[in-house]
Amino acid sequence: GSVLIETIFSLDGLGRLGFEAAVGRDYPVMFGTLFLFGLIGLLVGLLSDLMYVLV
Repeated sequence: GSVLIETIFSLDGLGRLGFEAAVGRDYPVMFGTLFLFGLIGLLVGLLSDLMYVLV
């Protein structure tokens, strides 16, 4: 999703960085972006669970 948005609006971000790393076979950068997106997803899930308890 982020690669598509970054391509449409001509932005340079983590989605494009991960895509270019995959195309260029730059594995450390590719796995770093995957780790970062996974970590962000986990943190958002944890935050939503905590907010559900408060509401």
